[in-house]
Amino acid sequence: ADEDLEFTKGLSTADEPDLWRKELTGEIALWIDLGQPDEKRIRKAAGRAKQVVIYTYNGRSASVWWEQMKDKLNRFDNLAVINLADDTVAALARLAQRSMRLQCTLQDGEMWMGNDKGSVPVVPQVLKPLRG
Repeated sequence: ADEDLEFTKGLSTADEPDLWRKELTGEIALWIDLGQPDEKRIRKAAGRAKQVVIYTYNGRSASVWWEQMKDKLNRFDNLAVINLADDTVAALARLAQRSMRLQCTLQDGEMWMGNDKGSVPVVPQVLKPLRG
């Protein structure tokens, strides 16, 4: 959570992440990708940004991707990989509406996303933590 996070062109350009936070100098402080990016894209992100975080999801597909990538990605100290469980993603999808107003609560290491109809606990599984 950061008030300076911005959505980018994302899928329409390979040179930008899905979300980022830039410093006043224009340097990329945080590069966030969703899904299962390829190794070339991750290398580029790790070289351009101070920190890179990949949020992966999609159950079995994410597990297969991680097994193929983990040894290749271990060398990047500025990279974190976080998996969201299928049931969490499905619950978050049920919160989606045409005109959304979501709240995020972070307390004592726990995160909850919600709207006026309910809330969902989000417990990410850290596959690779940031080092350094």
